[in-house]
Amino acid sequence: YPYPTLIKAAILGSPRKALTLQGIYKALEDRFDGSGELMNATQNSIRHNLSLNKMFRRLAKPITEPGKGSYWTVDFAA
Repeated sequence: YPYPTLIKAAILGSPRKALTLQGIYKALEDRFDGSGELMNATQNSIRHNLSLNKMFRRLAKPITEPGKGSYWTVDFAA
């Protein structure tokens, strides 16, 4: 499957319909590669697709939540 399809499936499969970058990695690793070897090779591709594909939108993380980074969601209007 193409990366945008995999990322979209991970995001839409989450309860909030939004995931952090680490959450996307974890969801795809759990679904497709329990050993983590594949994900190490594809993390750059996932970041690249999130930042360049207009389908994905970055959402600011609430200050009440710990950790760094933002949430990513799917923009169906794009």
